[in-house]
Amino acid sequence: MASLDLFSDGFFSSDPALKTRVNSFALKRLTEDQVARGFQVSRQNSLVGVVGRTKLLQQLGEALEASPDFFGNEAPRPGNMVDYLLANSKDNKVSLEHLWKVCSEGLASIWPKQANGFLQGDVWMHSKLNDGKPGSDLVPFHKLTQWLVYSLIETLQVTIGLRVEGTEMLTSLAEYRNGGLLIDTGVLKLKDPAWLSQTVNVGTELVIEWRALTVVFIDKIADLLRKRLNLSVTDLPLTAVLEGGTWRAGRVIAKRLRADGSPPINIRSDGTVF
Repeated sequence: MASLDLFSDGFFSSDPALKTRVNSFALKRLTEDQVARGFQVSRQNSLVGVVGRTKLLQQLGEALEASPDFFGNEAPRPGNMVDYLLANSKDNKVSLEHLWKVCSEGLASIWPKQANGFLQGDVWMHSKLNDGKPGSDLVPFHKLTQWLVYSLIETLQVTIGLRVEGTEMLTSLAEYRNGGLLIDTGVLKLKDPAWLSQTVNVGTELVIEWRALTVVFIDKIADLLRKRLNLSVTDLPLTAVLEGGTWRAGRVIAKRLRADGSPPINIRSDGTVF
């Protein structure tokens, strides 16, 4: 609701006459204090990762200017992606490939560099996968990019009647609510329970394994639900399983088990990836 209020009030626009047209100029000049005030952050009302989130918004402004094919030349803005998608559509349908290209390539530069100095977004390394070939140890999740794509799919359909085809290629979201559900219900168990009393970095192999298993098992849960309810993939898409099912259930069960509703594994994160 705070995000919507900020948008409506022109927080992301540099033009007072067009408050709801987000542009790169306004995004690039945002400050941490402005973001904190906008989200009513205080000692009593904390928000994780204000610094990281502000940096993401600033880098979003820079990314918009760096990709004019997607976001336009004059006053680059996110909304111009619609023109790109329409130009690549036929009969009010556009391939997921084009939407994914906008979000993964057009916005790639907003993500922070990892400890190894590479700008690779939500992609991590696991030593057990290394077979000597370059890239064999990489595990891609792109959780926030996929979350954005899922949101845009519905928005495009509802607002301008543009249908995105090929959505079955997207995965579930490898995040702590879906993954927390699997641990809290006993589907997954830690080999070493001592991890439950520690705070771990998002790039540790424990978290990478947890997230990878989350992707696999949410798919299995979706298949079981469809069989039980006698529904097709079209009738019960993965988005519905996530939003109305596993994510919500993970949140509710976490609150029942822990007063602060935290995930079963404490993750050290700045809000820019996980």
